[in-house]
This record gives sequence, C-alpha cells and structure tokens, in this order.
Amino acid sequence: MDKQLGLFKGARQRGVRRPSPKEHALHCAIADLVTRWINPQWQFTHLPMGEHRSKATAGKLKRMGVKPGWPDFIFVGPHRIFFLELKRRGESQSDEQANVAWHLMRCGHTYLCTDNLDDAIGALRDLGIVRVSVSA
Repeated sequence: MDKQLGLFKGARQRGVRRPSPKEHALHCAIADLVTRWINPQWQFTHLPMGEHRSKATAGKLKRMGVKPGWPDFIFVGPHRIFFLELKRRGESQSDEQANVAWHLMRCGHTYLCTDNLDDAIGALRDLGIVRVSVSA
C-alpha cells in the first residue's frame, strides 16, 4: 500500500533529484548580462551549433562550413579574442570541443569552459569585457 501512495507524491517528495538547469538557461543569463553591461570596446556573438536540426538543415549548415566543437560565445575586443564554452553542470567537453579549445589556446587566445555562472562572469570581469561591479 505504501508503494501506491508514492504514486501521488512529486519527484522531490520521492527523493528524486532534479536535473541541473539546461545549458540554455546559462547561455541566456550570460547573453542578457553581456548585452546590458558590455564594455563598448568589445563585441560578442553566440554560436548556437548544438541544437537539434533536421538532416536537411544539418547537411546545409555542414556544406556552408559549420564545424563541430566551436565554443558557444566569441568576444572580440582590443587586441584580444576570448572564447567561452558553457556546459550543463557535470557535463564535459566532447572530443571535438577539446580539440578546438586546444587549438585556440595554442594560437594564443583566451578560452574558458565552465558549468558555473560565477566563473564565467568572473572571467568576463577580469578581461574587462563587462563592468567590474557585475556579479551573479
């Protein structure tokens, strides 16, 4: 009987952990923050390459030169380029992402892969991309 009563409980009441927030929420938080507080000497873009697409669209993008493994955000400022890869908590980079990261750093660019909003904001502050007073 106790097992049947468990059917009426929510996931938290049954002791099931909630999944960590989707990467999308982290991407939106960074985009919103940077859009509002970016240093005018910097520009940025987001590269949404990891979305689910139809085979036709995927083929078209591949033909146009889209390559796997590129970071989510690119920031370009005075004499510097910064690449930011955001992951869902506990996830790690794919082999393609690790190879691109290694190449970018070997070329002298600044690169960060993180699953933590505070770490991402700290890097953006330290590099002068956003105001020093910005925090999560």
